[in-house]
Amino acid sequence: MGGLNGKVTRLPLLAAALTFAAAAYAQPINIEAGHFEMLLAENKATSTGGVVAVQGDREIRADHLTVYFNEDNDVVSMLAEGDPATLSDQAAEPAITVTGAALDYHFDEQRVRVSGGGALVQGEDRLTAEIIIYDLEAERAEAFSNSGGRVQLTLEPKQGGEPR
Repeated sequence: MGGLNGKVTRLPLLAAALTFAAAAYAQPINIEAGHFEMLLAENKATSTGGVVAVQGDREIRADHLTVYFNEDNDVVSMLAEGDPATLSDQAAEPAITVTGAALDYHFDEQRVRVSGGGALVQGEDRLTAEIIIYDLEAERAEAFSNSGGRVQLTLEPKQGGEPR
């Protein structure tokens, strides 16, 4: 499942995670915050102050959220920053929570980069690393540390002792 270099690939608990795309992608994104600023010339909008962004069963909570869009006003990426920033996916079974100092989601590349002490929790399973990158299309995850730390993965057995 993982190599000596700390990379983790084909991690099943991530397969349903971080999908502010697919079915949810077609739903509107509702954002609440203490302050909002639209920067049309830069194709971005920023929100600060207890930001909550909801799209379907998925929610981002952050201190600061920047939404980037194209000329057609389609969202192309989001950068959530906080202490920590949190993404939860209630549609996943069981629900998934991802935290880190920054969550950088790219809709066009179907990729999420979690940095600043990233953690992904689904049920009792937990992945922690300085950086977690997940490619939704390739169903490939990488977790690593730039500072010599270690990636930690805990996979709890299913109830009833059934193999995973």
